[in-house]
Amino acid sequence: MTSQLELERPRLLTDVVAERLREAIVKGDLKLGEQVSEAQLAQRMGVSKTPVREALLRLKSEGLVQIHPQRGTFVFTLSAQELTHLLKFRAMVETEALREAMSTHPAVLLQRMAQCVKEMKSAERARDLPALARIDMNFHWAFFESCDNHYLSASYQLLRHQLTALRHRSPITNAVVSHQVLVDAVEAQDAEKACVLLRGHVLENEPRYLTACGGA
Repeated sequence: MTSQLELERPRLLTDVVAERLREAIVKGDLKLGEQVSEAQLAQRMGVSKTPVREALLRLKSEGLVQIHPQRGTFVFTLSAQELTHLLKFRAMVETEALREAMSTHPAVLLQRMAQCVKEMKSAERARDLPALARIDMNFHWAFFESCDNHYLSASYQLLRHQLTALRHRSPITNAVVSHQVLVDAVEAQDAEKACVLLRGHVLENEPRYLTACGGA
């Protein structure tokens, strides 16, 4: 029993450290491109360097940090080209998930999307930008929750955390309007219109996200 507890504790501690670092990156406490030190993070969090090192490796797999041998560990940032590639990939998988969800679970999809827009209205009135970023993510994740193709949702996980961090740094100003048109297209069962609107909605984020990454 003792050895089992000794093996379990570091794993759970790594989970806690990873969660706190993920939150710090997503919400902007750690800046995009900022160099982070295992020793300094460990000291600030009151833990040893081992769980911090393991947590950073996990965050690397999520795309939230970049580890460069001999140079150090940095919070992720994206070049203009990388951002273009990310958004094109996002548009591709989101439109496919939306199309499939409309075909297989249209009622569930519509309910989830409409609920998110309802929450957006409250967040906009309260000028709660962090809530808007979270709800925005939930709206787009609804496509995958309502889609039976698990390969699509798995592929979206590759960029989900980066997108969440970018959303928190560049909250959308017309959230309700830009998402309601998608709800209307889904309600009308017009998959072609919904996908065209979604692709445009995704790609128009590029200037805002580039600014968030420090680009012109």
